[in-house]
Parts: sequence; structure tokens; C-alpha cells
Amino acid sequence: MHKDAFNSLSLDEKADLVFQKDSFVNTRGYYGQTISLYLVNGFYVEVWYLPNENRIVDISLPTSNQLSLYKTPLNLNSLH
Repeated sequence: MHKDAFNSLSLDEKADLVFQKDSFVNTRGYYGQTISLYLVNGFYVEVWYLPNENRIVDISLPTSNQLSLYKTPLNLNSLH
């Protein structure tokens, strides 16, 4: 699956795909949200989660600026 096809999926479909592969890379926080980074089909995906509400609010492809917020060095070649 390519990035464009991934972007066209519903939130539930994206979640199914991400958690099926379960290639967790790292996590970070942002204003009370937990953002988990996964590697899926050769590209990075962020899962935005609200712990207080126990729900996923977004699953999206991060920009290179967003990827730079993770402390672990990442292979940015997957963005191309």
C-alpha cells in the first residue's frame, strides 16, 4: 500500500492496518496527547491518542519536521 492509498482510508481502516503490522518505533507527547510512531509498509505513521478520553483522534503521515521531534534517529528516506 502506498501513502496516497493509506491517506484515503477511514480512521478505523488506518487503525486496523497500523495495529495489524504493529511496528512501533517511538512515542512523544503533545498537549496531553500521546503520539505513537509506527513504520507501516515502508513509511511512518503517527497515531494521535487522547489518554483521558481513551480514544484515537487521528492517524496520519508525519512531516519531516514532526519526525525530527522524536529522540531516536529515524530513517527519513521513507518520506520520499
